[in-house]
Amino acid sequence: MPGHLSYDVTQKLQAKHAEIWRIATSMEDYKSEIENWDLGAGIYISFYLMRNKLQGDTNAMTELDSLQSKNAACQEFVSQLNESLAVWGSRLPVDARVAYSKMASQICDLLLSAVGEGATRDEQFCCFNTAFSAPIPEDLRSGHLQDAVYLFTSFLSEIPA
Repeated sequence: MPGHLSYDVTQKLQAKHAEIWRIATSMEDYKSEIENWDLGAGIYISFYLMRNKLQGDTNAMTELDSLQSKNAACQEFVSQLNESLAVWGSRLPVDARVAYSKMASQICDLLLSAVGEGATRDEQFCCFNTAFSAPIPEDLRSGHLQDAVYLFTSFLSEIPA
């Protein structure tokens, strides 16, 4: 029954995401009264909106049609995460730090999955720079670095001698 266990875990994760979304959106009406909204609960709303946009959700408010626009939006989100980490410092609970790291990982993975043919090398490298600035675990950062090195090596091999 391994498939059943996987289904249960997926259902629970979806339920947790739905609950977080419900709580965060209910607080959005009061964001003018909440100190540092953009660096707190607002991050969760930004994450869900960004994830939906990157996944091509047709219900997302705006479409990110080019790699450059996707990177700019991801860069803004990563900056928001980093600023929140800097503002809250050690007062930010470990669970929140883990959540930030997971959000950054998902967003970076979605961004880097869009790096491919049709984009300029500069656009591709800018996406890797965004991923490198994200608050993600070192093992994931190392994996992205290996991908960037591969891209750079491919670029060098295309240059005529």
